[in-house]
Amino acid sequence: MRTLKHLAIAAAMVGLVAPAQAEYYPGSTDFEGDTPLADACWSNVVEAAIETEPSVAVDAEKVDFRGREVVVLKVAENPLKPVAVKGRCFVRKGSVNHQMTPAEIAEAHVKSTGSSMDSVFVPGATRVDLDMATIRRYMRKAVAENRRNYAEDEDPWHTLLKLGWVKSESEITRAAYLLFAKDPQLRFSQAVIHAGAFKADGAVIIDSHDSVGNIQDQVEDALAFIQRNIRCAIVVSGKAEHDRYWEYPVEGLREALANAVCHRDYGQPNDIQVKVFEDRVVITNPGQLPFDMSLEELEDPDHASRPRNKLIAQAFYDMHIIEHYGSGIRRIKDDCDKNGSPYPILKSGNMEFRITFHARTKESIAKLGINPVKLGFAFDTEKSTENSRENTEKSTENSGKNTEKSTENSGENTGGGPNKSGKPKRLTETEARIVSILGKQNNATQGYIATQLGVTRTYVTKIMGNLQTQGVIRRVGPDKGGHWEVIGGEP
Repeated sequence: MRTLKHLAIAAAMVGLVAPAQAEYYPGSTDFEGDTPLADACWSNVVEAAIETEPSVAVDAEKVDFRGREVVVLKVAENPLKPVAVKGRCFVRKGSVNHQMTPAEIAEAHVKSTGSSMDSVFVPGATRVDLDMATIRRYMRKAVAENRRNYAEDEDPWHTLLKLGWVKSESEITRAAYLLFAKDPQLRFSQAVIHAGAFKADGAVIIDSHDSVGNIQDQVEDALAFIQRNIRCAIVVSGKAEHDRYWEYPVEGLREALANAVCHRDYGQPNDIQVKVFEDRVVITNPGQLPFDMSLEELEDPDHASRPRNKLIAQAFYDMHIIEHYGSGIRRIKDDCDKNGSPYPILKSGNMEFRITFHARTKESIAKLGINPVKLGFAFDTEKSTENSRENTEKSTENSGKNTEKSTENSGENTGGGPNKSGKPKRLTETEARIVSILGKQNNATQGYIATQLGVTRTYVTKIMGNLQTQGVIRRVGPDKGGHWEVIGGEP
């Protein structure tokens, strides 16, 4: 309990009474409860309480405080939040009262009911919109990751009902629709990752791609775009497997993309944007941090998880797209350390969240115990990327004279067939994994490969089609009874 003076100040902070009314008590440590001033303040508090929505109840009682009788006001916490005063809602941020935006009000209200933003039903969506094969693929992936214990013959629709991701054939949650719909963009055109690669100051677009379909498949698809527009040095040192050193932390990028897809605000009309510049990669998703979380708290490795989309977060955890709640930033930083990369810059505000990965520095690579020259990356930001690539190519051409070689992977050199110089192109990580599977099991089906990679069969078909066109793999014999043959491409 607090004295009237302290409660008046606290009430002013949350908008129950006007801030000026708290100034009735300058320098006081308590206030007696039977004076005209106390009666006036009580009248103002009651009047303000009446103007709240939902209405709040204010109780008053006289108590003995330091030998004097004072009035104590008590306001019970309202189960429905936020409480508006004269049509406005406020939240305390640091030492400032912040008027809440409509999006923050909606989020706070849904949170106070124990739900999340992805548990609302999609108007007009029905069971027919969902793809049972995609649901079953989720179930098998969750079992393979030891996150769930679904039976192989368990009905996918029954599974969604048990999980509460659907309520009836015409009550489909936003999470279920985004994860399992045949065409999620039919009702959520903003559920897209729009990616672009830029030259110089961003005035010239050299590559672009839209990741569509179910949101769980968008992560790997967008990562493949980033990888084909950044470089990868492969240092050959006589070991069984070459050492790969990507220009940016690949696992950190994957985690950032997963977080963007999982935690974005799907009520906003904007899509997720990925921009690959010559010296940085920027990932921006609609929806800033929850109104009750700061950047400082987000970077605390022990912070409590507050997912905006609880159902999507659970599905991503089941499929091992995310490790566990609240660990994303820590995992990104861990991968930066392993890759010799600086920590990314985080920014939240203006209804969006942004994470920026900067290219490695000479000093950060040196911490790995590797001669930075061998990786062929540019470190002088005053030099153009064109010069740095020329230097890298020269380094590669001379590497045959040394016991260790350095090769690069650039945006123009990412397929699998020969490039203009006649040399085989580098493969992206996803392409390399597919080639590796086919090298060990040449009769592997696209469905099997999709299960191993945790992606859709459609996505695998697309990638394998590219590999065939580029002369990396070829099909020998008929669809049934034939096999795959790996004929080109470098890892």
